[in-house]
Amino acid sequence: MSRIITVHSYRGGTGKSSTAANLALLLAAKGRRIAVVDTDIQTPTLDVMFDLGEPPLRRSLTDYLIGRCEIEDAAYPARTDIGNDGLFLVPARSRTAGISEIMGRGYDVGLLREGFDRLVDSLALDLLLLDTHAGFNNETVTAMASSDCLVIMTRADRLDLAGARETTALADRLGCGPRSIVVNMAPDGVVQDRIRAEAEAAYGCPVTAVLPYAPEMAALAGERLITTAYPQHRLVAGYRAVLAAITDENRTVRR
Repeated sequence: MSRIITVHSYRGGTGKSSTAANLALLLAAKGRRIAVVDTDIQTPTLDVMFDLGEPPLRRSLTDYLIGRCEIEDAAYPARTDIGNDGLFLVPARSRTAGISEIMGRGYDVGLLREGFDRLVDSLALDLLLLDTHAGFNNETVTAMASSDCLVIMTRADRLDLAGARETTALADRLGCGPRSIVVNMAPDGVVQDRIRAEAEAAYGCPVTAVLPYAPEMAALAGERLITTAYPQHRLVAGYRAVLAAITDENRTVRR
């Protein structure tokens, strides 16, 4: 049975989108059929990470929401070093539909959940991965409410952890599925037990993984994803640990 996994963060700069992209690559490498939806209409990034810039994108999530296309028309095979089979991306915006247009016209929020379900059925997906805008807006709340598993990205600093109470309160109200707390960009030399304890106290649940800061990722400058460039990197090992937790088939799926 297919599952929907949502990746969210309270603040920007946590590595949320890069984590979503790398998780998708690892899942596809395992032979899973995956679609990644960039629901961050305001500040999209996944089309750049997966190199969908040329030729120009014709359709996107925004086009679907304003009635310009069907959601299936906005699903593109992702360009990766492991090939295109089984990995799809729905970009947030196209060259013909931008943030000003959707803000001016508005849209029916119910179309988002309908679109998610249609992607699962039409592409015969094993998993649908949703990347969200940092903080809370209509797209983020809908993605969270649709998820069977919520991956919350945070960094080990007071500014990020300050949003824990608001995030968990919203997740409780929405009835989100199991949560995985992932602490990202932990600098060398820090005590991981202390980072875990602080995050677990803030979020009230165990931390799934503490991911190290990787200067190699910064050096890639978005040209490649670290999973393909450095498959043996300890950060990639951390991503694998996250996957082991969120794809546990013993979990109860609400669908």
